[in-house]
Amino acid sequence: MRKDTLVQGITLLQRRGQGATMNKAVPIIAILLLSACSVPSTQPQEIDATHDFIATAELAEVSSIRYQGQLSFTYINDRFVTVPARGGPHLVEFSRDCRSLTDTTLRQIDLDRRGSSLNLNLLRAGTDTIYGCRIKKFYEITEAQKEELHALGDSLRGEEPAANEK
Repeated sequence: MRKDTLVQGITLLQRRGQGATMNKAVPIIAILLLSACSVPSTQPQEIDATHDFIATAELAEVSSIRYQGQLSFTYINDRFVTVPARGGPHLVEFSRDCRSLTDTTLRQIDLDRRGSSLNLNLLRAGTDTIYGCRIKKFYEITEAQKEELHALGDSLRGEEPAANEK
């Protein structure tokens, strides 16, 4: 339910002078409003587990990656995704939680490449963004590490491992 629809409903009840009904409706509307606005977010333990994986696997950090064609990604959590790139898959870490990654209304990946106008298939850590979320770091990973990261993300969210390629 959308927030503006709830506000319109409250306004309509107020205009009709139904004070008793309004008093009963306010708690229900408040609950609906709060549940409509709540967005599942990545829990700190998911971020910590991914950082632990990076440290344990001693992943090599790189400053930029090159990709071919349309960039795609596979979601791990709100802070991490994997992307296919030239030379193999890479783990992308964002500077903050990026809830836009799970927005199903977005069709095409929105990239903002600062200073990369001559290299259209180049993404740089620290300057470029995906869906408005600044890329903090890239890590080189193997296909086996990619699968392990996805299984880790799925298990922490309590999901069955699935092909969640976007």
